[in-house]
Amino acid sequence: MTYSLTILFLLMSSVGHASTVLIYHHVSSDTPRSTSVSIDEFKQHLELIESLDLKVVPITTLVEHIRSGKEVDDNWVVITFDDGFKSIYTNALPLLQEKDWPFTVFVNPGSVKTSATYMNWDEIKELTKHKATIANHTINHENLVQSDLTIAEIKENLLQAEQMILEQTGQSHKMLAYPFGEYNQQIKSLLKEIGFVGFAQHSGAINEHSDLLALMRFPANGIYANPKTLKNKVNSLAFDVESISPDDTDPSLDNATMTVKLKNKDFYKSQLACFVTGSSKPHKPEWLDDNTFKLSAPIKFASGRTKYNCTAPSISQSGRFYWLSKLWIVK
Repeated sequence: MTYSLTILFLLMSSVGHASTVLIYHHVSSDTPRSTSVSIDEFKQHLELIESLDLKVVPITTLVEHIRSGKEVDDNWVVITFDDGFKSIYTNALPLLQEKDWPFTVFVNPGSVKTSATYMNWDEIKELTKHKATIANHTINHENLVQSDLTIAEIKENLLQAEQMILEQTGQSHKMLAYPFGEYNQQIKSLLKEIGFVGFAQHSGAINEHSDLLALMRFPANGIYANPKTLKNKVNSLAFDVESISPDDTDPSLDNATMTVKLKNKDFYKSQLACFVTGSSKPHKPEWLDDNTFKLSAPIKFASGRTKYNCTAPSISQSGRFYWLSKLWIVK
C-alpha cells in the first residue's frame, strides 16, 4: 500500500457515522414564512432525500443507538415537526404516506383542539396509524429558559404533558423538543433526572457520542427550505468530539468562548470556519493543539439566541462537510 493510500485509509477508519434530524413546523403557503415550507418545497425535500438514497428512520431508532453506543448509520434521516399544526395532518401526512416514511410530531397538549391552526386528538391519533411518533413539547409551548418557571414547575409541566400524550395516544417516549430550542444546564440536569431525551434547534449532525440532552436538528423551513443548501445538511458529518465546553448556554461563562476537543479529525485545520449569528463573515478559530480549538465572540451578543456554527470539508469523503453548533442565550 502506498503512503498516500495508507493515510487515506487511516482517515477513513477514523470517520464516524452520522445521521441528521430535520425540523419543520407548518407545511403551508398561508402561514408565517419563517416557520413554513410550502407543499411543493416539502415535496422537493422528500424527493431530495430519496434521490440521495437516504433512509428515513423513526426517531426512536436513532435514540436507541445513541443510548446503547451503537454506530448510527450515515444514511439515516429523521423527520420531525414541532407544535402540532393542522398543516401536518392536511398537507404533510399525504406526502409521507406516499413514501411510507416514519416521522415525529412534538405536541403541546394544551394547544390540541379543533381549529384551523392546530390538530385535534383524533387527527393526532390518525397520524399514529401512519408511523408517527408523538412526543413532548411542554404543555403550552412554555419557554423553559426565559419564563419565570421554577425547576419544580418545569418538572411538573413535562410530566403532565407526557401523561396527557400517553392517555390520548398510548405513546410515551420521554422525548422533549425544547420550545424555541432553548435550554440550559439546569434544565438538562432535570431531563436527565426524569429520564428524558432533549432535542434542540441548533444545527449539526448526530453520532453515537452526541449529547442525548441536546440533540441537534437542522431547520428546514423558511430561509432554510432551499433544497440546494439542504442537500449539504442531510449529507453532513458529525465532528468526532471528545468534549465541548462550557456545557451551559450562558455566554457569561468563559466570556462566551467555546472550546472543542476532538478525538480525531478528518479535515485540514486551515479549512475549519465558524459563523456567528449577527456577524456577516466567517471567523477562524484558534487552534490550541492538533485536536483542540476555541472560538470567542467577535461581536457583542444581542438579547435572545446566538449560535456558533462551525464547518469543515471532509478529506476522506469528498463533498461532505463536518458541522456542529453551539447555542448561547442572553435573557
